[in-house]
Amino acid sequence: MIRNIKIILNLLICFLFIAIAGKAQHLRFGFEIDKNKKSVTIPFKLINNLIVLDVLFEGVIPLKFIVDTGVSNTVLIEKSFADILNIVPDRKLTLVGAAGGKEVEAFIVNSVSIKLKGVLGSHIPLLILKEDYLKLEQSMGIKVHGILGYDLFKNFIVSINYANQTISFFNPSDFRKKLWFYHEMDMFVENTKPYIYQEILLADSTRLEAKLMIDTGASHSLMLHQNSDVSIELPAVSIRDILGAGIAGEIEGYVGRIKKLKMNNKFEFEDVIARFPDEGSYKDVILNTNRNGTIGGGILKRFNVYFDYQNDKVYLRRNKFYKEEFSYDMSGISVAAKGELYLRPYYVIEKIRPNTPASDAGLKVDDVILRMNGNYGIDLNLNKINNLLTKKPGKRIKLKIKRGEETLQVEFLLEKFI
Repeated sequence: MIRNIKIILNLLICFLFIAIAGKAQHLRFGFEIDKNKKSVTIPFKLINNLIVLDVLFEGVIPLKFIVDTGVSNTVLIEKSFADILNIVPDRKLTLVGAAGGKEVEAFIVNSVSIKLKGVLGSHIPLLILKEDYLKLEQSMGIKVHGILGYDLFKNFIVSINYANQTISFFNPSDFRKKLWFYHEMDMFVENTKPYIYQEILLADSTRLEAKLMIDTGASHSLMLHQNSDVSIELPAVSIRDILGAGIAGEIEGYVGRIKKLKMNNKFEFEDVIARFPDEGSYKDVILNTNRNGTIGGGILKRFNVYFDYQNDKVYLRRNKFYKEEFSYDMSGISVAAKGELYLRPYYVIEKIRPNTPASDAGLKVDDVILRMNGNYGIDLNLNKINNLLTKKPGKRIKLKIKRGEETLQVEFLLEKFI
C-alpha cells in the first residue's frame, strides 16, 4: 500500500512537471518584436550624447530609460515606482561602483515587463537602486528613470542612427544585410559587454593596441585607465576635473588629448579629448577584464551603428557629426539642472575650477543662471548651456545670475585649456 502511494505521488509529480513545463513554453522571456513584424524602428532623444527612450513600465507607468551597452542588467533608478506598484523584491544585495568607493544598496526583482513602441520585454530581471544614486537629471536636464542594458541587445541586431535619432531592432533570422556603405569590425561580447581592439597614438607618440569597451551609456568620447598599461600616461597639457558620477559617487581625474584614435585603419580621429581617471580607480574592473578604457557617445554619435552580438560584429558608417571638433568646457564651471522652479528646471553652478574665466569673473558655487547670451526661460536648457561653454575660445559669455537675494550681471571670454 505504501509503495502504491509512492507510485501515485511520483506520477502526480511527473504530471505537475509536465504541466508546468508546458505552461512555461507559452511564457515569453526577454525582449521580442511585435508579432508579424521583422523589424521595429523607434525614435529617441540624443541628450549629452546619450540615447533616451520612452518605455512603459509594468504596462502602467510611462518612464524614460537610457540605452547603455556598458551595463548587464536592466536598472530602475527610482525605487518609488516599484513601491507604487507594490513590486516585492526577490532579494537584496550590495553594490560597489566601478571606480570603487562606498557600497550602496539595491534589490533584485526576477520578473517585470518593459514595453517600448513595438518591442515587448517579458519576465525581465530588474535591478532596483534603493536611492537615486546616479542623479542623471542633474547632468542631462531631464528626468531619467532607468537603464536598458544587455537584455535589449542580446536577441536582436540593433541599429542606432545617431543622425536621425532612431533605434531599430531586427530579428536575426529575418535580417537581410544591406550594409554596403558600412564598415565591418570585429567585436566580442565578454560578460555581457561589447569590446573592440583599436590602435591609440598617445601624446608621446607611443602606440597602444587598446582593449576598449563600447559604452553607449557614457557621454565622453574616450576614457583611458592609467593603471591598465604602463604606456598610458597623462598628456603634458591636462586639467583636473570631475569626470562623471557612478553609483558610488563622483569619479575624479584628468582631461587631456591623445594624438590619434584609429578604428580598423578605416576611420581616424585626431586630438581626441580623453578622460584619465585617477590611478586606483576602476581597479577591480581592470583586474577582471584587462580593459584599457571605453569608447563613449562622443565617438559613437559620429556614426550610424549596427550591433550584432550573436555574430560578434559591429558595423559603422560615418554621419553628419563625423567631422565635429573634439571640444571641452572653456569656462571653468560645471552646471547642474535642479528641481522645478516655477514648474520648470533651473540651472545652478555646481563647481568652479580655479584660475579660469568663470572664477576670475567672480562666479560662485550655487549661483543660479537666469539668462545666458540672450537665452532664458524655456529657451534655456542644459544642452544649450554646455554647447555655449564649449563653443570657441574668445567667445563672450554674458550671464544674468541670482545669488541669494541679489541679481548680478557677469561677463567673461572663453579660453581653451586643452
